[in-house]
Amino acid sequence: MPNITITNFKGGVGKSLLAHQLITCYDYHGVEIDPYGSLKERLPDKVMRVDIDEKNLPDTPENSVFDFGGFDDIKLDQAIQRSDLVIVPFIPTLESVQGTVDTLGRIKDHDTPILMVANMVQKEEDVEDAKFVFEEILGFEVEIYQIPMSVALQTAINENRAITELANQKGIRAYAYKKAQKIIDGLHNTILGYF
Repeated sequence: MPNITITNFKGGVGKSLLAHQLITCYDYHGVEIDPYGSLKERLPDKVMRVDIDEKNLPDTPENSVFDFGGFDDIKLDQAIQRSDLVIVPFIPTLESVQGTVDTLGRIKDHDTPILMVANMVQKEEDVEDAKFVFEEILGFEVEIYQIPMSVALQTAINENRAITELANQKGIRAYAYKKAQKIIDGLHNTILGYF
């Protein structure tokens, strides 16, 4: 499995949600580089926290997900250099797209592939508009994986559980979790398609 950096300077776009589900569903190691993050507290045996004052990333295991908070730092370059893929989650709204443009401007010169993840998608045309803007900034075509609005995924992180675990429950609620599990499985398959 690859090393992955998840970043966007815009907050609230789903960075930690994606990191949480990759760690809990697919057994990645977590590296939290976010002074306001809670992954280390939620998953103490699976996540190491890197203090904001550190100048360098410590040695990290293979198959790590670097959950990079919404700020710029030299450790972002270090994480990307160790990664096989950069995931940039965003919400397809004007405000989120602007913050995402700033992030893409910062990371585009690395040779690491970029996968955009549109989170909380309500309208397909908003994603297409964002794609146009991103490709103008980057100068190359980007792939966008879409995640629709999902209470199930939010429930999974609120309950600190893998969506795969919730999907294995019995009863009517399991249906929504199974649908969300397919979305996360699809994302993971898309990630693996880069290698």
